[in-house]
Amino acid sequence: MNTSDPVTVALTGQLPFVILLAAALALPVSRTLLWFYRRSVLKSMRATADRFRRDAPVEDRSLPPPAQTRAARVDLAMLEPGATTAVSAAAAALHTEALRAPWRAAAVYIIAGLSYATVMSLAFLLATGSAILPVRFLFLVGTYAWPAVLTVNLVAASSRRATLTTGVLYLAALLGIGLFALARSSTLGIGQLGTLWIITNAPATVLLLAFLNRRVRAVGPLVLTFMVVAVLGANVTLSVAGSDEGRLRSIVEVSSALGLGAVGTFLALLVVGFVAFGLVGWVLLAWIRVRYQAKRLTDQSIMLDAIWLLFGVTQSVGFVFEGAIWILSGLVAFGAYKLVVGVGFAALRRERVSDKRGPRLLLLRVFSLGKRSERLFDALATHWRYVGSLQLIAGPDLATSTVEPHEFLDFVSGRLARRFIDAPEALDRRLAEMDLTPDHDGRFRVTDFFCHADSWKMVLSRLVRDSDAVLMDLRGFSAHNAGCVYEVSELINVAPLRSVVFAIDETTDLPFLEQRLRDSASVMRPDSPNFATPSVRAALLRLSGSHVEVSDLLGILCSGATSAAGSVALTQQPVEKG
Repeated sequence: MNTSDPVTVALTGQLPFVILLAAALALPVSRTLLWFYRRSVLKSMRATADRFRRDAPVEDRSLPPPAQTRAARVDLAMLEPGATTAVSAAAAALHTEALRAPWRAAAVYIIAGLSYATVMSLAFLLATGSAILPVRFLFLVGTYAWPAVLTVNLVAASSRRATLTTGVLYLAALLGIGLFALARSSTLGIGQLGTLWIITNAPATVLLLAFLNRRVRAVGPLVLTFMVVAVLGANVTLSVAGSDEGRLRSIVEVSSALGLGAVGTFLALLVVGFVAFGLVGWVLLAWIRVRYQAKRLTDQSIMLDAIWLLFGVTQSVGFVFEGAIWILSGLVAFGAYKLVVGVGFAALRRERVSDKRGPRLLLLRVFSLGKRSERLFDALATHWRYVGSLQLIAGPDLATSTVEPHEFLDFVSGRLARRFIDAPEALDRRLAEMDLTPDHDGRFRVTDFFCHADSWKMVLSRLVRDSDAVLMDLRGFSAHNAGCVYEVSELINVAPLRSVVFAIDETTDLPFLEQRLRDSASVMRPDSPNFATPSVRAALLRLSGSHVEVSDLLGILCSGATSAAGSVALTQQPVEKG
Protein backbone atom coordinates (compact mmCIF):
# COMPACT_ATOMS: atom_id res chain seq x y z
CA MET A 1 0.00 0.00 0.00
CA ASN A 2 1.19 3.53 -0.75
CA THR A 3 1.87 5.06 2.64
CA SER A 4 2.04 8.54 1.09
CA ASP A 5 -1.69 8.39 0.36
CA PRO A 6 -3.18 11.51 1.99
CA VAL A 7 -5.88 9.53 3.79
CA THR A 8 -3.29 7.19 5.26
CA VAL A 9 -1.09 10.11 6.26
CA ALA A 10 -4.02 11.83 7.94
CA LEU A 11 -5.13 8.77 9.87
CA THR A 12 -1.69 7.52 10.91
CA GLY A 13 0.05 10.84 11.39
CA GLN A 14 -2.43 13.64 11.99
CA LEU A 15 -4.88 11.66 14.14
CA PRO A 16 -2.27 10.52 16.68
CA PHE A 17 -0.84 14.04 16.65
CA VAL A 18 -4.27 15.50 17.43
CA ILE A 19 -4.79 13.06 20.31
CA LEU A 20 -1.33 13.61 21.77
CA LEU A 21 -1.54 17.39 21.50
CA ALA A 22 -5.07 17.43 22.93
CA ALA A 23 -3.94 15.31 25.87
CA ALA A 24 -0.86 17.49 26.41
CA LEU A 25 -3.11 20.57 26.55
CA ALA A 26 -5.94 18.95 28.50
CA LEU A 27 -3.82 17.94 31.48
CA PRO A 28 -2.56 21.41 32.48
CA VAL A 29 -5.92 22.92 31.56
CA SER A 30 -7.70 20.41 33.83
CA ARG A 31 -5.36 21.14 36.71
CA THR A 32 -5.70 24.89 36.20
CA LEU A 33 -9.49 24.81 35.99
CA LEU A 34 -9.74 22.61 39.08
CA TRP A 35 -7.42 24.98 40.94
CA PHE A 36 -9.70 27.88 40.07
CA TYR A 37 -12.76 25.76 40.88
CA ARG A 38 -11.42 24.91 44.33
CA ARG A 39 -10.46 28.55 44.88
CA SER A 40 -13.93 29.69 43.85
CA VAL A 41 -15.61 27.19 46.17
CA LEU A 42 -13.40 28.22 49.08
CA LYS A 43 -14.01 31.91 48.46
CA SER A 44 -17.79 31.44 48.36
CA MET A 45 -17.68 29.25 51.47
CA ARG A 46 -15.96 32.02 53.41
CA ALA A 47 -18.39 34.65 52.20
CA THR A 48 -21.67 35.43 53.94
CA ALA A 49 -25.06 35.30 52.30
CA ASP A 50 -26.58 38.69 53.13
CA ARG A 51 -30.02 37.53 52.06
CA PHE A 52 -29.83 34.53 54.36
CA ARG A 53 -28.58 36.55 57.32
CA ARG A 54 -31.30 39.16 56.84
CA ASP A 55 -34.24 36.84 56.24
CA ALA A 56 -33.45 33.83 58.41
CA PRO A 57 -30.66 34.25 60.93
CA VAL A 58 -29.21 30.99 62.18
CA GLU A 59 -30.03 30.07 65.73
CA ASP A 60 -27.01 28.66 67.54
CA ARG A 61 -28.57 25.65 69.21
CA SER A 62 -25.38 24.08 70.52
CA LEU A 63 -26.03 25.57 73.97
CA PRO A 64 -29.71 25.27 75.06
CA PRO A 65 -31.10 27.21 78.03
CA PRO A 66 -29.45 26.38 81.36
CA ALA A 67 -32.69 24.88 82.70
CA GLN A 68 -32.22 21.95 80.33
CA THR A 69 -28.76 21.11 81.64
CA ARG A 70 -28.52 17.58 82.99
CA ALA A 71 -25.89 15.13 84.12
CA ALA A 72 -24.94 12.64 81.44
CA ARG A 73 -22.33 9.95 81.26
CA VAL A 74 -20.31 9.65 78.06
CA ASP A 75 -18.86 6.30 77.00
CA LEU A 76 -16.33 6.13 74.20
CA ALA A 77 -16.41 2.67 72.60
CA MET A 78 -13.50 1.72 70.37
CA LEU A 79 -14.75 -0.69 67.72
CA GLU A 80 -12.36 -3.54 67.14
CA PRO A 81 -11.29 -4.08 63.51
CA GLY A 82 -12.44 -7.47 62.26
CA ALA A 83 -15.13 -7.81 64.94
CA THR A 84 -17.68 -5.33 63.65
CA THR A 85 -19.99 -7.74 61.90
CA ALA A 86 -23.53 -6.43 61.60
CA VAL A 87 -25.93 -8.38 63.81
CA SER A 88 -29.29 -7.82 62.14
CA ALA A 89 -30.29 -9.63 58.97
CA ALA A 90 -30.94 -6.33 57.20
CA ALA A 91 -27.55 -4.94 58.17
CA ALA A 92 -25.76 -8.14 57.19
CA ALA A 93 -27.49 -8.14 53.80
CA LEU A 94 -26.62 -4.48 53.24
CA HIS A 95 -23.01 -5.09 54.22
CA THR A 96 -22.69 -8.07 51.88
CA GLU A 97 -24.22 -6.11 49.03
CA ALA A 98 -21.84 -3.20 49.57
CA LEU A 99 -18.85 -5.53 49.40
CA ARG A 100 -20.00 -7.64 46.44
CA ALA A 101 -21.80 -5.17 44.18
CA PRO A 102 -18.67 -3.39 42.87
CA TRP A 103 -17.19 -6.74 41.85
CA ARG A 104 -20.40 -7.74 40.08
CA ALA A 105 -20.15 -4.49 38.15
CA ALA A 106 -16.48 -5.24 37.48
CA ALA A 107 -17.50 -8.64 36.05
CA VAL A 108 -19.79 -6.87 33.57
CA TYR A 109 -16.93 -4.62 32.50
CA ILE A 110 -14.58 -7.60 32.17
CA ILE A 111 -17.00 -9.39 29.85
CA ALA A 112 -17.51 -6.16 27.90
CA GLY A 113 -13.75 -5.71 27.72
CA LEU A 114 -13.29 -9.21 26.36
CA SER A 115 -15.91 -8.43 23.71
CA TYR A 116 -13.95 -5.32 22.76
CA ALA A 117 -10.70 -7.34 22.70
CA THR A 118 -12.28 -10.02 20.53
CA VAL A 119 -13.32 -7.48 17.89
CA MET A 120 -9.90 -5.82 17.91
CA SER A 121 -8.11 -9.18 17.66
CA LEU A 122 -10.21 -10.25 14.69
CA ALA A 123 -9.61 -6.88 13.04
CA PHE A 124 -5.85 -7.26 13.53
CA LEU A 125 -5.76 -10.75 12.05
CA LEU A 126 -8.04 -9.90 9.13
CA ALA A 127 -6.29 -6.63 8.32
CA THR A 128 -2.84 -8.23 8.30
CA GLY A 129 -4.02 -11.37 6.52
CA SER A 130 -2.85 -13.60 9.38
CA ALA A 131 -4.29 -17.00 10.07
CA ILE A 132 -6.74 -17.16 12.99
CA LEU A 133 -4.98 -19.70 15.18
CA PRO A 134 -6.35 -20.39 18.69
CA VAL A 135 -3.23 -19.56 20.73
CA ARG A 136 -2.40 -16.50 18.64
CA PHE A 137 -5.98 -15.31 18.93
CA LEU A 138 -6.03 -15.82 22.72
CA PHE A 139 -2.81 -13.85 23.17
CA LEU A 140 -4.18 -10.98 21.08
CA VAL A 141 -7.41 -10.98 23.10
CA GLY A 142 -5.38 -10.83 26.29
CA THR A 143 -3.30 -7.98 24.90
CA TYR A 144 -6.28 -5.92 23.79
CA ALA A 145 -8.09 -6.63 27.07
CA TRP A 146 -5.57 -4.57 29.08
CA PRO A 147 -7.99 -1.62 29.51
CA ALA A 148 -10.20 -3.99 31.53
CA VAL A 149 -7.53 -4.00 34.25
CA LEU A 150 -7.67 -0.21 34.51
CA THR A 151 -11.46 -0.40 34.53
CA VAL A 152 -11.68 -3.01 37.28
CA ASN A 153 -9.30 -1.03 39.47
CA LEU A 154 -11.42 2.09 39.05
CA VAL A 155 -14.72 0.31 39.61
CA ALA A 156 -14.05 -2.16 42.43
CA ALA A 157 -10.51 -2.03 43.84
CA SER A 158 -10.70 0.06 47.01
CA SER A 159 -7.23 -0.84 48.31
CA ARG A 160 -3.70 -1.08 46.96
CA ARG A 161 -3.78 -4.81 47.59
CA ALA A 162 -6.84 -5.25 45.38
CA THR A 163 -5.28 -3.09 42.68
CA LEU A 164 -2.06 -5.08 42.74
CA THR A 165 -3.94 -8.39 42.73
CA THR A 166 -5.89 -7.41 39.62
CA GLY A 167 -2.71 -6.51 37.76
CA VAL A 168 -0.89 -9.67 38.84
CA LEU A 169 -3.77 -11.94 37.77
CA TYR A 170 -3.90 -10.29 34.35
CA LEU A 171 -0.15 -10.56 33.80
CA ALA A 172 -0.12 -14.18 35.01
CA ALA A 173 -2.89 -15.14 32.57
CA LEU A 174 -1.24 -13.32 29.66
CA LEU A 175 2.18 -14.77 30.51
CA GLY A 176 0.70 -18.27 30.64
CA ILE A 177 -0.76 -17.87 27.16
CA GLY A 178 2.50 -16.36 25.92
CA LEU A 179 4.62 -19.22 27.28
CA PHE A 180 2.29 -21.74 25.68
CA ALA A 181 2.63 -19.89 22.37
CA LEU A 182 6.44 -19.86 22.67
CA ALA A 183 6.47 -23.58 23.34
CA ARG A 184 4.52 -24.22 20.13
CA SER A 185 6.57 -21.93 17.86
CA SER A 186 10.28 -22.04 17.08
CA THR A 187 10.28 -18.62 15.38
CA LEU A 188 8.45 -16.65 18.06
CA GLY A 189 10.42 -14.86 20.77
CA ILE A 190 9.47 -13.37 24.11
CA GLY A 191 10.72 -10.00 22.86
CA GLN A 192 8.20 -10.04 20.02
CA LEU A 193 5.33 -10.65 22.41
CA GLY A 194 6.51 -7.91 24.75
CA THR A 195 6.96 -5.46 21.87
CA LEU A 196 3.46 -6.21 20.60
CA TRP A 197 1.98 -5.50 24.03
CA ILE A 198 3.93 -2.26 24.42
CA ILE A 199 3.04 -0.95 20.97
CA THR A 200 -0.61 -1.85 21.49
CA ASN A 201 -1.15 -0.50 24.99
CA ALA A 202 1.67 1.77 26.16
CA PRO A 203 0.73 5.03 24.33
CA ALA A 204 -2.85 5.17 25.58
CA THR A 205 -1.86 3.92 29.05
CA VAL A 206 0.72 6.66 29.52
CA LEU A 207 -1.83 9.27 28.49
CA LEU A 208 -4.54 7.88 30.74
CA LEU A 209 -2.40 7.48 33.86
CA ALA A 210 -2.14 11.26 33.98
CA PHE A 211 -5.88 11.70 33.61
CA LEU A 212 -6.78 8.96 36.07
CA ASN A 213 -4.96 10.78 38.83
CA ARG A 214 -7.39 11.33 41.70
CA ARG A 215 -7.01 15.11 41.46
CA VAL A 216 -8.09 15.43 37.81
CA ARG A 217 -10.12 12.32 36.99
CA ALA A 218 -13.44 14.00 37.85
CA VAL A 219 -13.12 16.49 34.97
CA GLY A 220 -10.23 15.09 32.89
CA PRO A 221 -12.45 13.20 30.41
CA LEU A 222 -14.61 16.28 29.84
CA VAL A 223 -11.64 18.56 29.21
CA LEU A 224 -9.97 15.93 26.99
CA THR A 225 -13.17 15.61 24.93
CA PHE A 226 -13.29 19.34 24.39
CA MET A 227 -9.58 19.54 23.54
CA VAL A 228 -9.70 16.70 21.03
CA VAL A 229 -12.53 18.40 19.14
CA ALA A 230 -10.89 21.86 19.31
CA VAL A 231 -7.41 20.66 18.29
CA LEU A 232 -8.97 18.60 15.50
CA GLY A 233 -10.61 21.82 14.30
CA ALA A 234 -7.29 23.66 14.23
CA ASN A 235 -5.69 20.80 12.30
CA VAL A 236 -8.59 20.55 9.83
CA THR A 237 -8.51 24.31 9.22
CA LEU A 238 -4.81 24.18 8.29
CA SER A 239 -5.38 21.17 6.04
CA VAL A 240 -8.33 22.78 4.26
CA ALA A 241 -6.49 26.07 3.82
CA GLY A 242 -3.42 24.36 2.33
CA SER A 243 -5.25 21.87 0.13
CA ASP A 244 -6.19 24.42 -2.55
CA GLU A 245 -3.75 26.97 -3.98
CA GLY A 246 -6.48 29.47 -4.83
CA ARG A 247 -8.00 29.25 -1.37
CA LEU A 248 -4.58 29.69 0.22
CA ARG A 249 -3.86 32.75 -1.94
CA SER A 250 -7.16 34.35 -0.87
CA ILE A 251 -6.37 33.72 2.80
CA VAL A 252 -2.92 35.28 2.40
CA GLU A 253 -4.44 38.36 0.75
CA VAL A 254 -6.90 38.83 3.62
CA SER A 255 -4.23 38.32 6.26
CA SER A 256 -1.89 40.75 4.50
CA ALA A 257 -4.63 43.37 4.50
CA LEU A 258 -4.91 42.87 8.23
CA GLY A 259 -1.18 43.30 8.67
CA LEU A 260 -0.47 39.67 9.46
CA GLY A 261 2.72 38.04 8.30
CA ALA A 262 3.28 34.37 7.54
CA VAL A 263 3.51 33.43 11.21
CA GLY A 264 0.49 35.59 12.06
CA THR A 265 -1.55 33.95 9.31
CA PHE A 266 -0.59 30.50 10.54
CA LEU A 267 -1.55 31.34 14.12
CA ALA A 268 -4.79 32.98 13.01
CA LEU A 269 -5.83 29.83 11.16
CA LEU A 270 -5.07 27.78 14.24
CA VAL A 271 -7.14 30.07 16.44
CA VAL A 272 -10.08 30.20 14.02
CA GLY A 273 -10.20 26.41 13.73
CA PHE A 274 -9.73 25.90 17.47
CA VAL A 275 -12.51 28.36 18.37
CA ALA A 276 -14.94 27.16 15.70
CA PHE A 277 -14.60 23.51 16.64
CA GLY A 278 -14.36 24.50 20.28
CA LEU A 279 -17.96 25.67 20.01
CA VAL A 280 -18.83 22.21 18.71
CA GLY A 281 -16.93 20.76 21.65
CA TRP A 282 -18.91 22.92 24.06
CA VAL A 283 -22.17 21.72 22.50
CA LEU A 284 -20.93 18.16 22.98
CA LEU A 285 -20.21 18.87 26.66
CA ALA A 286 -23.68 20.40 27.03
CA TRP A 287 -25.12 17.21 25.52
CA ILE A 288 -23.14 15.14 28.04
CA ARG A 289 -24.51 17.33 30.83
CA VAL A 290 -28.11 16.82 29.69
CA ARG A 291 -27.56 13.07 29.43
CA TYR A 292 -26.01 13.02 32.89
CA GLN A 293 -28.88 14.91 34.48
CA ALA A 294 -31.36 12.62 32.68
CA LYS A 295 -29.51 9.61 34.23
CA ARG A 296 -28.50 8.33 30.82
CA LEU A 297 -24.85 8.81 31.74
CA THR A 298 -23.03 8.58 35.05
CA ASP A 299 -19.80 10.13 36.26
CA GLN A 300 -18.21 6.68 36.08
CA SER A 301 -19.53 5.83 32.62
CA ILE A 302 -18.18 9.12 31.24
CA MET A 303 -14.72 8.28 32.56
CA LEU A 304 -14.78 4.64 31.44
CA ASP A 305 -16.14 5.48 27.99
CA ALA A 306 -13.26 7.92 27.53
CA ILE A 307 -10.79 5.17 28.45
CA TRP A 308 -12.14 2.57 26.05
CA LEU A 309 -12.70 5.03 23.22
CA LEU A 310 -9.14 6.36 23.51
CA PHE A 311 -7.75 2.83 23.42
CA GLY A 312 -9.98 2.00 20.46
CA VAL A 313 -8.77 4.96 18.41
CA THR A 314 -5.07 4.59 19.23
CA GLN A 315 -5.01 0.80 18.79
CA SER A 316 -6.68 0.93 15.38
CA VAL A 317 -4.35 3.57 13.92
CA GLY A 318 -1.78 0.93 12.91
CA PHE A 319 -4.41 -0.99 10.95
CA VAL A 320 -4.78 1.90 8.50
CA PHE A 321 -1.65 0.84 6.59
CA GLU A 322 -3.73 -2.14 5.44
CA GLY A 323 -6.64 0.08 4.36
CA ALA A 324 -8.30 3.26 5.60
CA ILE A 325 -11.51 1.42 6.47
CA TRP A 326 -9.71 -0.40 9.29
CA ILE A 327 -9.63 2.81 11.33
CA LEU A 328 -13.24 1.98 12.15
CA SER A 329 -12.13 -1.15 14.04
CA GLY A 330 -11.77 0.75 17.29
CA LEU A 331 -15.22 2.30 16.97
CA VAL A 332 -16.80 -1.07 16.21
CA ALA A 333 -15.00 -2.62 19.19
CA PHE A 334 -16.14 0.27 21.39
CA GLY A 335 -19.70 -0.32 20.17
CA ALA A 336 -19.42 -3.98 21.18
CA TYR A 337 -18.16 -2.92 24.60
CA LYS A 338 -21.09 -0.51 25.10
CA LEU A 339 -23.61 -3.12 23.96
CA VAL A 340 -22.37 -5.71 26.44
CA VAL A 341 -22.22 -3.14 29.24
CA GLY A 342 -25.82 -2.16 28.56
CA VAL A 343 -27.04 -5.76 28.45
CA GLY A 344 -25.02 -6.69 31.54
CA PHE A 345 -26.34 -3.89 33.73
CA ALA A 346 -29.86 -4.48 32.46
CA ALA A 347 -29.53 -8.08 33.70
CA LEU A 348 -28.23 -6.87 37.08
CA ARG A 349 -31.13 -4.41 37.36
CA ARG A 350 -33.60 -7.26 36.97
CA GLU A 351 -31.96 -9.01 39.92
CA ARG A 352 -32.25 -5.98 42.20
CA VAL A 353 -35.18 -6.04 44.55
CA SER A 354 -35.93 -2.37 44.09
CA ASP A 355 -34.68 0.75 42.38
CA LYS A 356 -35.95 2.91 45.23
CA ARG A 357 -33.65 4.99 47.38
CA GLY A 358 -31.21 3.23 49.68
CA PRO A 359 -29.91 4.46 53.03
CA ARG A 360 -28.49 7.96 53.04
CA LEU A 361 -24.97 8.43 54.38
CA LEU A 362 -23.68 11.82 55.50
CA LEU A 363 -19.92 12.33 55.48
CA LEU A 364 -18.50 14.99 57.82
CA ARG A 365 -14.79 15.58 58.24
CA VAL A 366 -11.94 17.87 59.18
CA PHE A 367 -11.38 19.92 56.03
CA SER A 368 -7.62 20.14 56.53
CA LEU A 369 -7.06 16.40 55.99
CA GLY A 370 -6.43 16.82 52.25
CA LYS A 371 -5.26 13.57 50.62
CA ARG A 372 -6.38 11.51 53.63
CA SER A 373 -9.94 12.71 53.03
CA GLU A 374 -9.65 11.79 49.36
CA ARG A 375 -8.41 8.27 50.13
CA LEU A 376 -11.19 7.65 52.63
CA PHE A 377 -13.83 9.07 50.30
CA ASP A 378 -12.66 6.96 47.35
CA ALA A 379 -12.58 3.74 49.39
CA LEU A 380 -15.95 4.43 50.97
CA ALA A 381 -17.70 5.61 47.81
CA THR A 382 -16.45 2.58 45.83
CA HIS A 383 -18.69 0.35 47.95
CA TRP A 384 -21.33 2.51 49.62
CA ARG A 385 -22.61 3.99 46.35
CA TYR A 386 -23.93 0.57 45.37
CA VAL A 387 -26.28 0.47 48.37
CA GLY A 388 -27.16 4.08 49.08
CA SER A 389 -26.57 7.75 48.36
CA LEU A 390 -23.82 9.87 49.84
CA GLN A 391 -24.16 13.49 50.96
CA LEU A 392 -21.59 15.95 52.17
CA ILE A 393 -21.05 19.65 52.70
CA ALA A 394 -18.64 20.82 50.01
CA GLY A 395 -15.19 21.72 51.26
CA PRO A 396 -11.76 22.46 49.83
CA ASP A 397 -10.49 18.97 50.65
CA LEU A 398 -12.90 17.08 48.36
CA ALA A 399 -13.91 19.89 46.00
CA THR A 400 -12.00 18.38 43.08
CA SER A 401 -12.90 14.77 43.89
CA THR A 402 -16.68 15.06 44.13
CA VAL A 403 -17.35 17.68 41.45
CA GLU A 404 -20.09 16.42 39.12
CA PRO A 405 -20.18 17.16 35.37
CA HIS A 406 -23.00 19.71 35.59
CA GLU A 407 -21.35 21.45 38.57
CA PHE A 408 -18.05 21.76 36.71
CA LEU A 409 -19.77 23.09 33.58
CA ASP A 410 -21.68 25.57 35.74
CA PHE A 411 -18.33 26.79 37.06
CA VAL A 412 -16.79 27.10 33.59
CA SER A 413 -19.83 29.05 32.39
CA GLY A 414 -19.74 31.33 35.46
CA ARG A 415 -22.90 29.97 37.11
CA LEU A 416 -21.48 28.09 40.09
CA ALA A 417 -22.74 30.74 42.52
CA ARG A 418 -26.32 29.63 41.95
CA ARG A 419 -25.51 26.29 43.57
CA PHE A 420 -24.65 27.91 46.90
CA ILE A 421 -27.39 27.79 49.51
CA ASP A 422 -28.20 31.30 50.69
CA ALA A 423 -31.69 30.91 52.18
CA PRO A 424 -34.00 28.25 53.64
CA GLU A 425 -35.98 28.05 50.43
CA ALA A 426 -32.77 27.41 48.51
CA LEU A 427 -32.06 24.50 50.84
CA ASP A 428 -35.59 23.15 50.38
CA ARG A 429 -35.15 23.34 46.62
CA ARG A 430 -31.76 21.64 46.75
CA LEU A 431 -33.11 18.83 48.93
CA ALA A 432 -36.07 18.35 46.60
CA GLU A 433 -33.68 18.08 43.63
CA MET A 434 -31.58 15.36 45.24
CA ASP A 435 -31.24 12.21 43.17
CA LEU A 436 -31.73 9.32 45.59
CA THR A 437 -32.31 6.46 43.14
CA PRO A 438 -29.58 4.35 41.52
CA ASP A 439 -28.28 4.99 38.01
CA HIS A 440 -28.42 2.33 35.32
CA ASP A 441 -25.10 0.90 36.57
CA GLY A 442 -26.53 0.42 40.07
CA ARG A 443 -24.58 3.25 41.69
CA PHE A 444 -26.18 6.01 43.71
CA ARG A 445 -25.00 9.57 43.35
CA VAL A 446 -23.00 11.89 45.56
CA THR A 447 -24.64 15.19 46.45
CA ASP A 448 -22.51 18.20 47.38
CA PHE A 449 -24.13 20.99 49.37
CA PHE A 450 -22.41 24.30 48.74
CA CYS A 451 -22.75 26.55 51.78
CA HIS A 452 -21.77 30.06 52.78
CA ALA A 453 -20.19 30.85 56.13
CA ASP A 454 -23.56 31.75 57.64
CA SER A 455 -25.72 29.03 56.08
CA TRP A 456 -23.78 25.79 56.68
CA LYS A 457 -25.16 25.24 60.19
CA MET A 458 -28.71 25.20 58.90
CA VAL A 459 -27.72 22.81 56.11
CA LEU A 460 -25.86 20.58 58.57
CA SER A 461 -28.88 20.25 60.86
CA ARG A 462 -31.18 19.24 57.99
CA LEU A 463 -28.71 16.75 56.55
CA VAL A 464 -28.05 15.12 59.92
CA ARG A 465 -31.78 14.81 60.59
CA ASP A 466 -32.49 13.26 57.19
CA SER A 467 -29.54 10.84 57.09
CA ASP A 468 -29.69 7.16 57.97
CA ALA A 469 -26.01 7.01 58.96
CA VAL A 470 -23.28 9.55 59.65
CA LEU A 471 -19.53 9.10 59.34
CA MET A 472 -17.47 11.88 60.92
CA ASP A 473 -13.78 11.75 60.08
CA LEU A 474 -12.08 13.26 63.12
CA ARG A 475 -8.50 12.51 62.22
CA GLY A 476 -6.55 15.66 63.01
CA PHE A 477 -9.37 16.92 65.25
CA SER A 478 -8.53 19.38 68.05
CA ALA A 479 -9.89 22.49 69.74
CA HIS A 480 -8.75 24.52 66.72
CA ASN A 481 -11.39 22.91 64.47
CA ALA A 482 -14.29 25.15 65.44
CA GLY A 483 -16.58 23.85 62.70
CA CYS A 484 -16.12 20.23 63.75
CA VAL A 485 -16.61 21.19 67.40
CA TYR A 486 -20.04 22.53 66.46
CA GLU A 487 -20.80 19.48 64.34
CA VAL A 488 -20.11 17.12 67.27
CA SER A 489 -22.64 19.04 69.37
CA GLU A 490 -25.20 19.00 66.58
CA LEU A 491 -24.84 15.25 66.19
CA ILE A 492 -25.62 14.82 69.89
CA ASN A 493 -28.71 16.98 69.49
CA VAL A 494 -30.10 15.72 66.18
CA ALA A 495 -28.79 12.24 65.30
CA PRO A 496 -29.33 8.97 67.17
CA LEU A 497 -25.72 8.12 68.06
CA ARG A 498 -26.31 4.46 67.20
CA SER A 499 -26.15 5.61 63.56
CA VAL A 500 -22.99 7.74 63.97
CA VAL A 501 -19.38 6.58 63.62
CA PHE A 502 -16.38 8.72 64.49
CA ALA A 503 -13.17 7.83 62.62
CA ILE A 504 -10.01 8.68 64.53
CA ASP A 505 -6.27 8.04 64.50
CA GLU A 506 -3.21 9.07 66.45
CA THR A 507 -3.66 12.70 65.34
CA THR A 508 -7.06 12.96 67.04
CA ASP A 509 -7.12 14.83 70.35
CA LEU A 510 -9.07 12.11 72.13
CA PRO A 511 -9.31 13.78 75.56
CA PHE A 512 -10.68 16.93 73.97
CA LEU A 513 -13.18 14.90 71.93
CA GLU A 514 -14.43 13.15 75.06
CA GLN A 515 -14.72 16.48 76.88
CA ARG A 516 -16.65 17.98 73.99
CA LEU A 517 -19.02 15.02 73.90
CA ARG A 518 -19.56 15.30 77.66
CA ASP A 519 -20.23 19.06 77.46
CA SER A 520 -22.63 18.58 74.55
CA ALA A 521 -24.48 15.78 76.30
CA SER A 522 -24.90 17.89 79.42
CA VAL A 523 -26.79 20.56 77.47
CA MET A 524 -28.64 18.21 75.16
CA ARG A 525 -31.97 19.44 73.84
CA PRO A 526 -35.08 17.59 75.09
CA ASP A 527 -36.08 16.75 71.50
CA SER A 528 -32.78 14.95 70.89
CA PRO A 529 -33.14 11.23 70.07
CA ASN A 530 -30.39 10.64 72.67
CA PHE A 531 -32.08 12.60 75.48
CA ALA A 532 -33.80 9.63 77.14
CA THR A 533 -30.67 7.47 77.29
CA PRO A 534 -28.84 7.36 80.64
CA SER A 535 -25.47 7.56 78.90
CA VAL A 536 -24.20 8.78 75.55
CA ARG A 537 -22.23 6.11 73.73
CA ALA A 538 -19.96 7.30 70.91
CA ALA A 539 -18.62 4.64 68.55
CA LEU A 540 -15.02 5.22 67.42
CA LEU A 541 -13.11 3.39 64.72
CA ARG A 542 -9.37 3.85 64.64
CA LEU A 543 -7.90 4.11 61.15
CA SER A 544 -4.28 3.06 60.91
CA GLY A 545 -2.11 5.33 58.81
CA SER A 546 -3.19 5.67 55.19
CA HIS A 547 -4.98 2.29 55.23
CA VAL A 548 -8.75 2.34 55.33
CA GLU A 549 -10.44 -0.73 56.80
CA VAL A 550 -13.25 -0.68 54.25
CA SER A 551 -15.03 -3.85 55.32
CA ASP A 552 -14.98 -2.90 59.01
CA LEU A 553 -16.15 0.61 58.27
CA LEU A 554 -18.94 -0.58 55.99
CA GLY A 555 -20.10 -3.11 58.59
CA ILE A 556 -20.44 -0.40 61.23
CA LEU A 557 -22.21 2.02 58.89
CA CYS A 558 -24.61 -0.67 57.65
CA SER A 559 -25.46 -1.55 61.25
CA GLY A 560 -26.18 2.06 62.07
CA ALA A 561 -28.16 2.68 58.88
CA THR A 562 -30.48 -0.29 59.46
CA SER A 563 -30.82 -0.06 63.25
CA ALA A 564 -34.36 0.95 64.16
CA ALA A 565 -33.80 1.39 67.88
CA GLY A 566 -31.33 0.79 70.63
CA SER A 567 -27.59 0.54 70.47
CA VAL A 568 -25.89 -1.45 67.75
CA ALA A 569 -24.51 -4.67 69.15
CA LEU A 570 -20.87 -4.49 68.13
CA THR A 571 -17.79 -5.96 69.71
CA GLN A 572 -16.03 -3.08 71.40
CA GLN A 573 -13.58 -2.12 74.06
CA PRO A 574 -13.43 0.99 76.24
CA VAL A 575 -11.06 3.74 75.24
CA GLU A 576 -8.20 4.30 77.60
CA LYS A 577 -8.25 7.69 79.22
CA GLY A 578 -5.18 9.68 78.32
